[in-house]
Amino acid sequence: MFGARYGIVRAGILFAPRYRMLNLVSRTLRTTFILSLLPLSMAAKGDGCASSSQSDAPDVRGEWDITYDDSLEVTIRIGGEVYNQQLGAAGGVINITHDGQPLSFDLDCERPEVVCPSEAWPESVEIEQRNVQFEHRMIVTLPQQTCSGELVAPAAEECGAGTLNPDCDDVCDGEVTVGERETFGIIGESGESFRLYLGAGIATNGINCALLGISLADANLDNEGEPGTEEWRSVGMSAGLVTVGYGGACLWAGDPDMDQQLEALVLGASVEFRTGFTGQRAN
Repeated sequence: MFGARYGIVRAGILFAPRYRMLNLVSRTLRTTFILSLLPLSMAAKGDGCASSSQSDAPDVRGEWDITYDDSLEVTIRIGGEVYNQQLGAAGGVINITHDGQPLSFDLDCERPEVVCPSEAWPESVEIEQRNVQFEHRMIVTLPQQTCSGELVAPAAEECGAGTLNPDCDDVCDGEVTVGERETFGIIGESGESFRLYLGAGIATNGINCALLGISLADANLDNEGEPGTEEWRSVGMSAGLVTVGYGGACLWAGDPDMDQQLEALVLGASVEFRTGFTGQRAN
């Protein structure tokens, strides 16, 4: 339906996570960490099933302005319990009490090692559809995580179907830094929604701040023109949701010299934060 190719926006951010407490994660704790996060992958909306579709899709190419909600919804999962709180758009510190134990997680978006939803999916983006045969595929340049430590193969029981590392990506056993990468997204078969994958293609070791695989941006597409015609194009994004997930140790703000029981709890914890957004074409 279309063939012209657009340029790429630059929307990078750099950070390096801190190591405050732990140097070793056992296989048992890593497995606990992965299983504790499974409910997160079921919450996102959107349509990611049309990557191989050769049907027409609406034209989404060009620059977009993104507007975010003024709050963050936060979910902490730890020791089989779920804690929900709300923060302002800049984040902050959340204090919870689990089994009589006070715990703190730092979700301050000003911290360089924390990428909040509005940073993972920036306020100004440019979208490309490069392949005229597969119009449902979209490309956006966004922050890219890379591993500055050793990449190691995950244990067989810690990856594959039913885990948050379904493709058995290598585990980053060191610090994570962020530059830029071309991020892959999918327009749904109906052309009425999209899903953008924000994860790094690397898996956390339970300590560092690698984004979890459930980190996504989803939205409905507001279209004009008739499907299958040159005039079929998206002019807005509505009911958008950015979801970013981290392991609990990444955001831990408590005593680094904790006992082994508390250490296991923190390693098994997960933190998910979300914000809504809308988008409008800028050109």
